[in-house]
Amino acid sequence: MTTDIHTHLGTQRMTIDRVEEKDLPEQVDILLDRMDTFGIRHVVLTPIEPVIPTKLYADASHITPDRIHYACSISPRPLDDALKKLDLYFNDGAVALVLDDKMYHPEDPSIDKLVDRAIELQLPIYFHSDQMSAATLSLVDRLSIHYPDGKFIILHMGGLFGFPQVLPLITRRNVYCEISVTLIRLVESPLRMFLDAMIQEVGVSKLVFGSEHHSEYPDLMAALNMINLNIESSRLVRQQNAWQLLGLDYC
Repeated sequence: MTTDIHTHLGTQRMTIDRVEEKDLPEQVDILLDRMDTFGIRHVVLTPIEPVIPTKLYADASHITPDRIHYACSISPRPLDDALKKLDLYFNDGAVALVLDDKMYHPEDPSIDKLVDRAIELQLPIYFHSDQMSAATLSLVDRLSIHYPDGKFIILHMGGLFGFPQVLPLITRRNVYCEISVTLIRLVESPLRMFLDAMIQEVGVSKLVFGSEHHSEYPDLMAALNMINLNIESSRLVRQQNAWQLLGLDYC
């Protein structure tokens, strides 16, 4: 069964920022129903502070903790508060740290301190952006070299036009791409050649299944079928890569 490392609550993708605490039981039921329909064993709810609070997704995960997990979204400033929040969420069960490019300056040294603590806790680091900027690419480049034991995941594959720039980074053993949204557009775009070249040269060991929203499951499954993965390659993308990164049981 598949593990979805990046998804949100909400009836549809455009309403993910409208979910409130009172909505959680209904939203969790909707998510679980969609997961069962499409063979999803685990999901990781991925907050984006302050629009989608970490606490909201933490509370949602506690309703069905064996299948719904959560990442924590933390601004690196003020640093002392950021480190305290990271420890608090880790002890509560958070499985990853989210860094959204609207929450930090790529050259801020506090990022290194926060990432250093996350790696000490063996948490993967999600980099979230709509389109990966040169400054964020440079940050991932620097951190992945400085922290060889870290696990760095670029959400949305860096975006449709960011993906070609991400390719040199994912040749490193500690950098991965999560496929949501972008793969669906990429397979029918002239930029498909970059994806085909990556699969031919690197394989799919650096691609990890994520949806952005559970309503995307049909299109995402269709996009995966369009790149003609064999059974073993499909298992890597849908299950095993996520298990290795997050330590979740994918069976």
